[in-house]
Amino acid sequence: MTSPLKFLMIVPLAFVSALVAVQPAAAEPAERAVAQCRAELLSRFAPDEIRNYRVASIAGNSRRTRVTFAVTADQRYTFECAADARGQIVLANIDPPRGGTQLAAGQR
Repeated sequence: MTSPLKFLMIVPLAFVSALVAVQPAAAEPAERAVAQCRAELLSRFAPDEIRNYRVASIAGNSRRTRVTFAVTADQRYTFECAADARGQIVLANIDPPRGGTQLAAGQR
């Protein structure tokens, strides 16, 4: 016969392992979206150009996940990216647009 102490230890472990098995599947599309969007963000800058970046927000549904990054390089940028459920980039936008001439503050 199983002792009560062993039974009390087995039940919580089984419950926790069941929760852990379910949890990662729910987060998987968002993780893929963040990874793909991060790769897209880094491809738009030279390797040493970005000083820092962070994820500002993650929002989405079962079809698409939208990720917004706050980026600091030569100036501050907002990079918005959306990826579908498979992790494919659907939309990528950087604000302000890169590649234009930056005017000095007194020359505007």
